Formats: sequence, structure tokens, C-alpha cells
Amino acid sequence: MGLFVAEIVQECLLKSRIPKYRLELFPREVVSMRWTACMALCIATVLGWAETEIFLATLAKFDPEGGTILLKRTGKPDMNATLHKKPRLWLNKQPADIEQFRQMEGKQVMARVSVGTQARPVVREMADPDTWKWLEKVRRGVVKGALVGIENNYLIFEFPDKTRFAYKFTPKTRFERDGKPATIEDFAIGETLYLAPRLLSNLDTMLLSVSNTEKDANIGRERALPSLQGTIQSIDRQKKILKVLTRAGDLREIRYDENTEFTFKGKPVKVEQIKLPARATIHRTRDEEGNDYARKVTIQPNQ
Repeated sequence: MGLFVAEIVQECLLKSRIPKYRLELFPREVVSMRWTACMALCIATVLGWAETEIFLATLAKFDPEGGTILLKRTGKPDMNATLHKKPRLWLNKQPADIEQFRQMEGKQVMARVSVGTQARPVVREMADPDTWKWLEKVRRGVVKGALVGIENNYLIFEFPDKTRFAYKFTPKTRFERDGKPATIEDFAIGETLYLAPRLLSNLDTMLLSVSNTEKDANIGRERALPSLQGTIQSIDRQKKILKVLTRAGDLREIRYDENTEFTFKGKPVKVEQIKLPARATIHRTRDEEGNDYARKVTIQPNQ
């Protein structure tokens, strides 16, 4: 969730950024209005996401047709909610429909609920507690599994415990084999692969990267993050490029400019003051051409 919000804000900031050579074409009031509108959108998005609650409760009543889902939480008031029009229900590590989920009435469930935006809370997702733990494992980090099927825009993977999960792939999904770009056709059914998933706002799980090596899957996941950690190996001050070896083992070139903020122990530093190699956290965005750009570089003390 935090990653999604960070990317919204990052994209908003990028779109509001007007190149210096074009500033004279925009009256100061127009620039100010654009910035204000952009930040208002970002804040509204963040607040919307902050109104999602995830908790363990007893499903005291499950009557979606009657508009009643009663969740009893320890130490908190009962929650009387409705079911989302496209709910995600899970049982025994498999998707379930409403009829199948009725057996959970009177039992403990994990629930994902939207609150504060409607007259009543809306249940978007529920699962038995064991399945919820499984979902957290298959939806985050880097996952290892065997490719067992391709259906529409989904890759279906089977895990060592014989459970299966369908991951959505898009044009943004990064496919690699042995460190080189690949396509879906380069992978065989039954092959063991490594994948980096990300939970989307609609609760689909998208594939950030797929590879036959764990390292490349980690690199693909890292490249989707708004910030990265690694070691600055060299700095080309003339071209204004940082050469960084990331934590995932990716050697990257990231540009900076006079607007990039460099800090060390909470204080601003100049590029020429950085002693290499230097551990750093780089908060990146993309410039008007879509290239990586460092907006803030936090230098860490060398251990």
C-alpha cells in the first residue's frame, strides 16, 4: 500500500514539474494553481488509502443479500458492514464464492475493510486466518514457484505445498532469462521461476518481474520502487551521473542535477564532499524523457 501511494505522489510531482526553459511561458499564478491542484489530488489519494483497515474478527453474521455483515472484534465495537460488489473471498488457500464462504459464519476471519468513505464500512476482502498468512507470502517479496498455466493475462504458479495463485502480467512486467530480456514464450510450462509481485488497488496481484534467477527477480522488483539503497561507486561530475551498485546487485547509472538534494547525517553536503565508495539511499523519480533522476540522495555513514 505504501508503495502505491508513494508512486502516486511521485508521478504527481513529476507531472507538475515544468522545465526551467519553459517557466517564462507560464504566469506565476498558473504554475501555482497547477502545483496546488496536483498536491490536493495527492493528499486526497493518500487519505483514501489511509481509510483501509485490516483486522482479525469473528464473522458473527454473513448475509450479503440482506446487506448485513457483522464483524466482532476484541476490545472494539462491532462493525456492521456491507460486501463490496466485487469482493475477494478466500478459503483453504483458494478463491471462494459467497455460497462457499457462508461456512465461515461464527468463525474467525481476516478482513480488509474500507471505512469512512461510505455510510457504512465496505468489506473488500476476507479469508480464513491461515489463508491470509499464505496470501501475504505469495503477494510480496520474491516468490519461487512452478509455472503451470497461462490464461488470458494471468500466469498461474504452483508452490511446493501444491497451492496455486494467478498473477496478472502487463506490458510493464519485466521478463528476463539469465540476465537478458525475455518474453513469456521463453518460459516453459513446468519450469521453476522467481517472481516479484505487487498488490494493486483493485486487489489484483501484478507481476513486476519474472525470471529464472532469484537475483534478476529481485532487481526487477527493486527497479519498480521509488527509492533504492546501494553503494555509490563513482560520480561523473561533468555528465552528472551517479554509478550505483544496488542492494539487489544491479549496477545502475542515475542522473542528478542542481536541484538534487544531497544530505549526510541530516545536513546538506556538496557532491565533491562525498567520499567514495559511499552507502546511500536514493529517492528517485523520472524526468520528462522517462529516465531515472535522483531527487534526493541520503549518504549513510560507512560501517
